Amino acid sequence: MRLDKFLSTLGLASRRGVVHLIRNGKVKINGKKVTNPGVKVNPDKDLIEVEGKSVKSNLKGYYYKFYKPKGYVTSKADKNPTVMNLLPSDLPGLGRIFPVGRLDKDAEGLLIFTDDGLLAHRIMHPKWKLTKTYYVQIDKEITEEDLKRLEEGVELSDGKTLPCKISVLDSSQKFLQVEVREGRYHLIKRMFGKLGYKVLELKRIAIGPIKLGSLKPLQIISLSSEELRLLKEAVGLKD
Repeated sequence: MRLDKFLSTLGLASRRGVVHLIRNGKVKINGKKVTNPGVKVNPDKDLIEVEGKSVKSNLKGYYYKFYKPKGYVTSKADKNPTVMNLLPSDLPGLGRIFPVGRLDKDAEGLLIFTDDGLLAHRIMHPKWKLTKTYYVQIDKEITEEDLKRLEEGVELSDGKTLPCKISVLDSSQKFLQVEVREGRYHLIKRMFGKLGYKVLELKRIAIGPIKLGSLKPLQIISLSSEELRLLKEAVGLKD
């Protein structure tokens, strides 16, 4: 893949910032300085250094965060278009990674991709109660009574929901930030639906310590070493 694309995928800088680094002689491939952002590299074989420090995407596996748009199923394979169809064909580890957890077809926002089965299992397992944070728009003003009921837990067909945290984001009482600690099927929609509200928009902005941040739809970048450390720590794993 192109050198500039590879380095921007790692999250070292924006594409423009990466090009600036390369053209200013800050990058070496196999010990040789390069100034052409479009030079081809093999991330699994070439030694790539930025300002004297080697960078590698897969020393301990592949860990990415991705902005999923609406209209795609969170699955490796399905009769409908999946998130796998959206990933770059030259993404390092493409044949090994998989999406972690669910995000509804008509929802958007943060997804994690990895080939680390143990980490994925713990992110999804209810034992670890990893917080997932969403922006939610509902169809009508929510009452203080219903906010309290939702935060304390409501009874669904598969059991009562865990206590959650809800913040009202504007005066219309229709835009909310919701933090839940479980990952049941259509959980947010079912919670609000139980009390007579319809979810119009759903966007996940965080999974534990991993934030969507400034990612744009379809953008995918590697987790930073600090993000990975915090994520593993949140589910009882040591890096």
